[in-house]
Amino acid sequence: MDKRIWILAIASFVVGTVELVIAGIIDMIAQDLNVSVGNAGQLITVYSLVFAFGSPILINLTSKVERKKLLTAAMLVFFAGNMIAIVSPNFTILLISRIILAASCSIVVVLSIVMASSIVASELRGRAIGIIFMGISASLVIGVPLGTFIGNIWGWRSTFALVGALTLIVAWAVNRFLPQVAPRPGVPLRDQLRTLKNSKILSAHLISILQMTGQFTIYAYITPFLNETMGLSTSMISLVLFVYGLAGIAGGWIGGWSSDKIGNGKTMIIALLLHSLAILLLPYSTDSIFPLLIVVIVWCAFNMAPSPAIQSYLIQTAPESSDIQLSFNTSSLHIGVAAGSIVGGLILNYYSVTMNTWVGGLIVILAILSAIFSLSKNRTKSSTAHSRRSF
Repeated sequence: MDKRIWILAIASFVVGTVELVIAGIIDMIAQDLNVSVGNAGQLITVYSLVFAFGSPILINLTSKVERKKLLTAAMLVFFAGNMIAIVSPNFTILLISRIILAASCSIVVVLSIVMASSIVASELRGRAIGIIFMGISASLVIGVPLGTFIGNIWGWRSTFALVGALTLIVAWAVNRFLPQVAPRPGVPLRDQLRTLKNSKILSAHLISILQMTGQFTIYAYITPFLNETMGLSTSMISLVLFVYGLAGIAGGWIGGWSSDKIGNGKTMIIALLLHSLAILLLPYSTDSIFPLLIVVIVWCAFNMAPSPAIQSYLIQTAPESSDIQLSFNTSSLHIGVAAGSIVGGLILNYYSVTMNTWVGGLIVILAILSAIFSLSKNRTKSSTAHSRRSF
């Protein structure tokens, strides 16, 4: 594997840390800026929304810029967002910094995947994308706890200072070591959306939406689940989440390796089957910590494994609009995260948290059906010709 891929993975790690680190320092932010914890939670919501819906627009607006130059510029804008967060005198300014961070992060993540797939040979594409997802997973395992730890010692602003410093280092490495990648022609947003009329492509994005919806129906409420079913202490729950995160790092690599070795389609189906099975087995693994950890390892590993295969599949299916499809797919992941959190919360209002596992597992099974549908469809000559005319 080309060592330059790891620079892109580290870039994804750095920007991924900022997205969810707020959860670990939210109390400090609320107290320092005199807002409620509930209002401070908008920092996460706004970030996800800007990422999900801004990514396709921003990728289109910057389509004429050479990819390495754009990635470097996005990293510098991301640095500026962190600097604004550090000096934020009130909640409004901090919220604005989150918008800047989310917008630049969306470009960094999409371009990291685009450039990774461009640098390596086609037979290594899945593994290259998998390494990028390893970086994103590592941000949860290492970046978020480290950022929270530093925030607890030196204040929440120091967390953004650390990320800002790392961002400058990575921006230098990107500019110094990565090759230039030619941009693709710009495409009006209307024509971007028109590509989703192709049922093969649309159902591929639906896989990600459904899988993440099923995943976050339970994962967003994993702490009350572990409290209710096992009565675990805070330290033990932290251990479970740490193991979960490590499995996610491995899962990104597994998904990329598998898609290169046995194909994108088989990888998607097998990984989604194991993912849904692990979620459905969660209530039966709570008798002791060891079976729980085994299920958790399978759960997160095969939560992350489908994404490299799905993105490689989209590149293969729609090469003429691959940048746009990768952007749509990262948006799909964030839409699923938001939808799953909402669905899980609604269930929790009326039923035991164990019900979240059943619903979550069934939604992932719907993702399997969407994958089977997409794989069974062939692109028609007319839709292919239309896409070529559009792009």
